[in-house]
Amino acid sequence: MKQLCLSCVVVVAQLCSVACSPPDRPHATSAAPVVVERPISERELSVVRFTPAAARRLALSRGRVEEVSIAAVRLAGGEVIVPPGRTLSVTAPVSGELQRASKHGAIFPGAVVKSGDVLLTLVPYAPVDRDVRARADRELSASAAQLAAAEARVARLSQLGAERSVSRRVYEEAVAGRDILRADVRAAETRTGAMRTAPLLADVALTIRAPGDGVVRALSAQPGQAVSAGAPLLELVQVDALQVRVAVYSGDLGRLEPTATARVRALSARSTLGFDALPVAGPPTAAPERTTVDRYFALAAGAPFQPGERVLVELALALEHDARTVPRASVIYDASGSAWVYACVGDDAYQRARIDPLRLAGERVVFERGPLPGTCLASVGAAEIFGSEFEPGH
Repeated sequence: MKQLCLSCVVVVAQLCSVACSPPDRPHATSAAPVVVERPISERELSVVRFTPAAARRLALSRGRVEEVSIAAVRLAGGEVIVPPGRTLSVTAPVSGELQRASKHGAIFPGAVVKSGDVLLTLVPYAPVDRDVRARADRELSASAAQLAAAEARVARLSQLGAERSVSRRVYEEAVAGRDILRADVRAAETRTGAMRTAPLLADVALTIRAPGDGVVRALSAQPGQAVSAGAPLLELVQVDALQVRVAVYSGDLGRLEPTATARVRALSARSTLGFDALPVAGPPTAAPERTTVDRYFALAAGAPFQPGERVLVELALALEHDARTVPRASVIYDASGSAWVYACVGDDAYQRARIDPLRLAGERVVFERGPLPGTCLASVGAAEIFGSEFEPGH
């Protein structure tokens, strides 16, 4: 009985403490970190309305959002390269000393040359014999002595001929022998002079010409340098037909269309112009650490790419999907890079609508988010409408 009374007292005490405690205070609410005042939905954007005369003057045209079935693509990075086998190495045919082809022209890396252009001249080394200088001096002395004897003989025969004591034929043979000895003396003097200035060089020079059209990529020797037979002189690359090497993820190899044409674009954010590239055979290269296999595509002549340039490549997949497209001329970009089209909201009235472009498909832009198929929009004159909505220079 006493334990029951004690339990009642404890319960009564707990109820009294709960009843006497002050009421709970409401929790203080924290202020929002960001407050957007007067938010504007894209549905409430400005409507640009033209008069019929202004619309005719601007030649505004309308089109529609179309949903078509197009081939799926995979976007990959590529590198513009010189095709294998298009690098020419120019070597020295014989041992000698390099010289410039002309006093004004000089070959340097990056120089554009044509087939047959003279690149360098090579003066071969003469065979080195023992006592070659002594022999040259002896030949000069011997030729000079023989010439002196011939001159004396011609003088005697000329005097005898005046006295009619010798025939005309003997005199002419003596004159011919004297002229031959004069030529021998001149040749000996030239050889002796060459021996004093360049004792090991021949008196002839070989011209080294470009084997084809191309660009000089590297120089291995300079004018004035001695080279041996077969030594590399320069490297010439033929850049008239470039290729693109694309690293393709191994999991996409089975999805690619093997004979489809790829589309190559520059990395510039404003560059929308693409160039077709045909698939070609290439060396079996890959990067196992990146799980990629290289594929090669040939660029058409005149494509504005440089060897070593990084590009974007659209690879066609062997499957199709439905996608929304709009005319290329109907898409405009604002200062922040966002893409917009002008949807029709009445006669000669337009309102901006945002799209998320994915890629180009011919003259149409494929997009993911934006107006529904069949939506009317401005296909020609979107830039003029944008200029009417905002001040010039926006």
